[in-house]
Amino acid sequence: MREPTLSQSVGTLSAFLGRRPLADAIARLEATTEHATALEVRAAALAAGVDGRLLAAAVTVRRELGQLGDLIQAAAILTLLPELLEDGETLVNCPSLSAGDNPGHPFHVETNRRVAEFNLVGWTGQDAAHKRALFRDLVRLAADTSGRRAQLLVLGPEPKRFLETSRSKASWALARSPGALRLFTERFGDVAMSVAAFTAGPGARVEVVDVAPMLPAGMAASPDGGEDAEA
Repeated sequence: MREPTLSQSVGTLSAFLGRRPLADAIARLEATTEHATALEVRAAALAAGVDGRLLAAAVTVRRELGQLGDLIQAAAILTLLPELLEDGETLVNCPSLSAGDNPGHPFHVETNRRVAEFNLVGWTGQDAAHKRALFRDLVRLAADTSGRRAQLLVLGPEPKRFLETSRSKASWALARSPGALRLFTERFGDVAMSVAAFTAGPGARVEVVDVAPMLPAGMAASPDGGEDAEA
C-alpha cells in the first residue's frame, strides 16, 4: 500500500471523524464486535469505515503533526504578546515559543520590564504533572533577581486555586525537577514548606494571570492526564 500524503490523510480522518465523535465510534465498534467471528469483525469494521486506509492515514497524521503541541504553544504566545506588552516594552532576547524547557532561555519571554512563563495547559481533574510543572515555573520566577515584573500566565482558575490552597509540600511538587529543587533549597530553604505557603510568601511577587479569556475556548480543553496522585 502506498503511503498517503498528509493532505490525503487529513481528508480521510476528517471524513471518518465527521460521522460521529471518536469515543462514540470506538464504543459502537466494541459493542458490535462482542462475540463476533472473523467475518463479522471484518464486516463491522468496514461498515464503520475502519480499514487499512484509515490506519495509514492516522499513522501519517500522528507522525507529521507530532509536534502540534509546540505549534499551539507558539501560536498562543504570539497571540497574547501584542495584548500583554505595554508601550515602550520590548523583548530583550528571542522568546522561547515551544513547549518544554529550553536550556538557553530561563523563561518563555523576557522583556525590558518583565519575565514571564506561559503555562498554557487545560486541567482535566487528573493534573499531578500539571501541578508540578506549574509550581516549578512559580519557583523559577520567584527566584529571578533582575528586579523585573514576574508573571505566570495560566488557563482558567484552577492553577491559581491550586497554588493558593494546596497543602502539598514543595518537595513533592519539585521531586521530578532536580534543577528547580536545588534552586528552591538554595534560595528559599526548607522544601517541607507547602505550595500555598510558598505562594503567599516568596512567590507572592509573581503575578498569576488567567489568560483564558484572551484565547480560543478550545485552549482550555486538554487531552493530557495526570501522572500520579497529589501528595
